[in-house]
Amino acid sequence: MQRPTNRWITLGIVALLAGIIILGYQTSKPAEQAAAEFELDLPDLGVWEQERDDGGYYTIVDEEGNILDKTIRQVHPEDEFIAANNRHYRVERVEGDKAYAKLLTENALAGLDLIIAQQVAAQGKESNNKIAMYHTHTDESYVPTDGTESIPGNGGIYKVGESMGEKFREKGVEVLYDKTPHEPHDADAYRRSRRTAIELMKKTPAAIIDVHRDGVPDPDFYYANVAGMDVTKVRLVVGRQNQNMQANLDFAKQIKAQLDKYYPGLVHGIFMAKGNYNQDLSPRSILVEVGTHTNERQLAEQGAMLFADALPDILGISTPETPRAPTDTSTPGDRRSLWWIVTIAVLGAAAFLLLSTGSFAGAMRKLKQFSSDEWANFLGSPHRKKRKTGQDPEE
Repeated sequence: MQRPTNRWITLGIVALLAGIIILGYQTSKPAEQAAAEFELDLPDLGVWEQERDDGGYYTIVDEEGNILDKTIRQVHPEDEFIAANNRHYRVERVEGDKAYAKLLTENALAGLDLIIAQQVAAQGKESNNKIAMYHTHTDESYVPTDGTESIPGNGGIYKVGESMGEKFREKGVEVLYDKTPHEPHDADAYRRSRRTAIELMKKTPAAIIDVHRDGVPDPDFYYANVAGMDVTKVRLVVGRQNQNMQANLDFAKQIKAQLDKYYPGLVHGIFMAKGNYNQDLSPRSILVEVGTHTNERQLAEQGAMLFADALPDILGISTPETPRAPTDTSTPGDRRSLWWIVTIAVLGAAAFLLLSTGSFAGAMRKLKQFSSDEWANFLGSPHRKKRKTGQDPEE
């Protein structure tokens, strides 16, 4: 059987690589197309995302009994928490109102400061300057200001979202803020808000934020003075049960690292909770809790504005004060997918060479030919004529 000519081998490799690139594009479809294909209802959505409604809350402690966190969110074994000091814990057991956590890592954000510094130092403008916002629990309110903790369809949480959106706009961000109500505040709220999130994803935002507040009765737990301002702290929540969990966690870590530089003390921590929270829709989806129901709403609005002041830098979005260049805003979770495509391309090309030449030595010889004669011949280089005739093309 006659071996394929060198040109056909070259064409085969080009076709193989082109096919792999097309496959990679198909597996990373535009957000609008991908969002349209997501299931509207997930089997377990809302099962694990519930909050306590009995007036109680959970206290999470470390192995020495020191308080790490308080929350009305249902706490489960294997939930994890990155504290304000960046120590990373995992819940081992839950007994009544108390959850016991084990230290996993002293500094969960180690190495992120250099990445953030490179992004902030870059110059120019990022093409996608859109951030989407919505509220799954649109009744959530702040008792000292709103008079009650729940106003169905018109909660004080909207004012917090508006303050966050206002700061985003000041930073040059196009805000996609959907105020669709999702009452009642029950286990199916995340199913109803999923429709809103999918519609927002069709507009291809750089990130999507679900804005909440907590329900811990102690107002001092979330109170802080940051940059000379009285504010409430914010907590970032990442759902553990979605395929974007690692990418969303990377995103949350970047947000905390940036805010630790801009406004130390603003971020209470990152909670990795059992559940989906509709974060399967985007690798840059985050749930933000701004204060608790016993805080004054104005303090929550101030905290939300500080949060919004730092986020555009994470996404490479230019601001009126500091225009930025396109930066690599991908997270390690994003980059792993790209490395898989590159690896497949390299392995595919190697296999093709081995099959077409019959040996490793033959494959190496063919590679050397590609770096000289074959690519020059395939592209029609004028230097081929010079070799044959011994004449300089300029003569």
